[in-house]
Amino acid sequence: MKVYWTMRNGNKIDIDEMDINHLRNTLKMLVRNTEKKKPVKPKFQIHGEIAQEMIFNELMNELMGDELDEYYNQI
Repeated sequence: MKVYWTMRNGNKIDIDEMDINHLRNTLKMLVRNTEKKKPVKPKFQIHGEIAQEMIFNELMNELMGDELDEYYNQI
């Protein structure tokens, strides 16, 4: 399965073809962005599978943005 990374300039690159420095920098960026956007624990409880799935999808979209959409389009 081919997986592509969308670079800042909009170009897509095959992750398997990224050099070690690019992979390292990408991982650092993901960690930084994840730390900045830590989800706040809600003061209410979500009941039901559909509601939980909707909340999960919203959080994942906030964290991963276009990369998540591309992943789902490839499945």
